[in-house]
Formats: sequence, structure tokens, C-alpha cells
Amino acid sequence: MAVWNYENAAHLLRRAAFGGTPEEIQAFLDGHASVESAVSELLSFPPSRKKPPGPRSVDSFNRMKMQRWWLKRMIRATLPGDACREKLVLFLHNHLVSGSSKQPTLKYMALQNQTFRYHARGNFRTLVRAFNRDAANLYYLDGIVNVASNDGVHVNANENFGRELMELFTLGVFQLASDGSADPTKPNYTEADVHNLARACTGWTDLVRNVGVWNVDDWDGGQYDDDGDDLPDPMVIFGQMSNDFRIDEGVAGTNDDVLELIFSRTDDQGNNQVGMHLAKKLWTWYAYPAPAPGLKALLAGFAATFEAADFELTPLLEAMWTSDEFYSTAAKTRTVKNPCDYVVQAFHAFGIARGTARYFGPSERELGDQVTNMGMNLFEPPNVAGWPGGLGWINTGTLLSRLEFAKDLAASDYGPNRLVLSNIAGLPIGDATADPGVVVDAILAQLGLDQGPLALSSTQRDLLIDYATSDGPTLDLSDEFTEDANEKVRGLISLALQAAEYQMC
Repeated sequence: MAVWNYENAAHLLRRAAFGGTPEEIQAFLDGHASVESAVSELLSFPPSRKKPPGPRSVDSFNRMKMQRWWLKRMIRATLPGDACREKLVLFLHNHLVSGSSKQPTLKYMALQNQTFRYHARGNFRTLVRAFNRDAANLYYLDGIVNVASNDGVHVNANENFGRELMELFTLGVFQLASDGSADPTKPNYTEADVHNLARACTGWTDLVRNVGVWNVDDWDGGQYDDDGDDLPDPMVIFGQMSNDFRIDEGVAGTNDDVLELIFSRTDDQGNNQVGMHLAKKLWTWYAYPAPAPGLKALLAGFAATFEAADFELTPLLEAMWTSDEFYSTAAKTRTVKNPCDYVVQAFHAFGIARGTARYFGPSERELGDQVTNMGMNLFEPPNVAGWPGGLGWINTGTLLSRLEFAKDLAASDYGPNRLVLSNIAGLPIGDATADPGVVVDAILAQLGLDQGPLALSSTQRDLLIDYATSDGPTLDLSDEFTEDANEKVRGLISLALQAAEYQMC
């Protein structure tokens, strides 16, 4: 059982939420007797019906309004459960992917965000069923035009949603090797399965009150020719034949429900394949990516918990976040912060609890633009596979954008996004001859760079002290507006935010 201490409390808050100030982390630690209790608080948030503004016009300006709303919610989510919800919604946005560019109105992306909020820690199968009829998904993956036949004789199913439903959203292309990587010798489905699943998913061609409705007249139902002989051909998925395969409520939970077919699939070791795929995606998001020795066995335990709970997300997340491996050195050092984590955790670390996502400091860019420049354009993922993550977040362009954000936040000394120096625990504000080592240590402690596997080395600490003492052996911090406070202390904050260790989650 993982030790419940400050380092692990800080790790849990960073990974499952967006971190916090040292005081908030200590309060979180003191408020619980065990990891299990702390995880229970994180996952205690209720379903939410809130949604971002959804302007009709699909353009970058209106998408920025939606980004501003969501980033502000992340920044202001000071309760652990609220922050946990936002992090989960961000995961779902990157897993059940849709993008704004294919929408007739941004309202549909706003409603999808609301759907994710409502189902964030609920039943995953129920969420996939809701996603099937989600307007943004229907437009993004062409379900809205997925008519079974154009001529009344031959099959004309659009395979976009059927393919991604299995490949990305539920099963994954291949079973897993022992290290958690994909085993290309063990596919989870065939091209024929994709084609026939696409036939089964036909008919979602209308919207009523912004929600997809099933049209029996546009559905396949095994009544069209699929092999060129002009005779009807039944649908065959995973070797099972039916003329009634579909997703609508009329067959929900029966053998004709394609979601039941998918969610009952197992790998060659009897592990539920949806559980294995989703456990890997969540573990990658919250802990570390494959490959790793023995990772499949770890994921198999999570998948078993998930299946036993009838695909409820809360027990799966509880199992992950209470596991010893979640608090291992690997789990604390093998994940690069995504742009939202990078910027929002910085706001939380400095207690900017009433911040906004508008301009701040010397920046002429909104926070949504800054996050986009770092590679994460909210509401417009690069493709249906979402953002690749990991080291993919870091290149010459995105790293420069991170450094510019660090500079802007450190220099922010007015307005709702003001970084208040006196809020940094241990910073000797009021001391006209402050010890630079004390100043550096206070900043590192505020950012969690003072202990654990992500602590800066003594050499790095000495370099920061050298920067602080370039104009003299002490710092004038008689108040937080002195020249040393504005230049040296804020400069140290910027440098700490730019450290390679701070890019890790």
C-alpha cells in the first residue's frame, strides 16, 4: 500500500487534478488518513450540466471564447474534486475526439463538452452510447450522412465512425504485449468487421433538439447487397450474424446491440479488451506510457476491476490511483505535462485562484492562444486520434512558447492573474537583506521542485543563486515591489518554470 505522505499527496494532486500551493497540498494530506480516502474525495464530484458558450459561427475567435471559458474553469477549480473533473473531461476530449472545423455550429462542441462533464466518472458504455448520438461526433465522423444505401440495392455505409469506434475508442487495433505495447500479431478485429459495423451504425442521420436520432429508413438491416450479386447480405461482426445489429435503444443490452458485442470482447488471455484498451489510455494519461516491463499484467488487473464494475469509470480510477505503481519513481518522472497541465498547474502552484484566461503580464496573447502555440488547440485536436502527448509536446517551437508563458506569468504583477510574491511560502518579503538561497528554496518548494525525483540538483540550485546574486550578495525584499523583487525574484520564478524538471508532471 502506498505511503500517504506529502510527496505522494502532491503527486496525486498533480496527476489527478492540477496540483496546488504547498499549503493546499498540506491541507489535502492532513485531511486524509490514507491514499484511499484522498482518492475518494477526488472522485466525489457530482455530474455537471455546465457547458461552454457555443457560438454559432465556426471560427477561431469564437473557439477562443470557448477555450477562455474552459481554461478559466480549470484555473478556478480549487477544490480537488472540481479539478479532477476538469482533468477527466480533458482526457475524454482527447479520447472520444471531435473537432470544431467540421461542425456547422460551435454549439455542438459545447454540448459535447457538457456530455463529458455529465458522464465524466460514470459508466463508460453509457458514455459511448451517448457519444454515438452526439451531434459533434455525427458531423466529425460523418454519421450524419451514413445512409445504408444510395440506390436502394447496394450497401453504401460510411466507415469512419465504425472504424474509430473499435480502433480508437473501445478495443484498440491490437492486443497488448507483455510490456503494454501493441502486439501486431494479434489484431482485435478485421476489415470485414469494420465494414459490417459501419453498416450496423447507419441511420443516425437526423437531429432532434441537437441530439442524433435513429432513422430506420436510413439503416442497413441486412437488406442490401454487399457482394455484388444484387441480393441482400446479412451483417456479420466478430463471426456473429444478424440483420438487426445496431446501437439504438431498441436493442440496448441484447445480442443485437453492437456495443454489447464490443464490450464483451476478450484477448487471448481472457482479459476484457475494452478494459485493457481504456486502462492503457488512462494509465498513459495519468501515470506513464508503454513500453514498461510487466505493464500488461498491471493493466489486466485494472481491466478486471473495470469489467466487474460493469464498466463504471470510478472503480477503475480508484484502482489506478491507489496502486503502489502509481506512486513509483517511473510514474513520477515519465510523463511530460500537456500544455493545459503546464499552464494551469503554474496558476494553482502560485495560488492565482481568481485568474482568467485573458491577457496577463506583458503578453498580448490570451491563454488559449498560448496553449494552442504549445500544441494543444482546445476544441480542435489535430485528428481523430487526438494529441499524441509525451515527448511530442516538446519541440523547438512549443518549447519556446512554454518559455514565453513562464516569462509572462512571472512578470504578471496586476489584474486577476497577478502573481503575488507575498503568497509564496517562506519568501522573506520584508527583509531588506534577504538571503538568495532562502529565496531560491522558497520558489522551488512552491513549485514542487525541492523534493522527490523531480527536485532540482544542488548544481541547478547554485546556478539560480548565481543569477540572484549577480548584482550583490543579498536581495532587497523590503516589500514585493522593490527592484530586486520585480527583477530577480520574478526572474527566478521564470527560470524555475522553464526548468526541464518542471516540464514533467
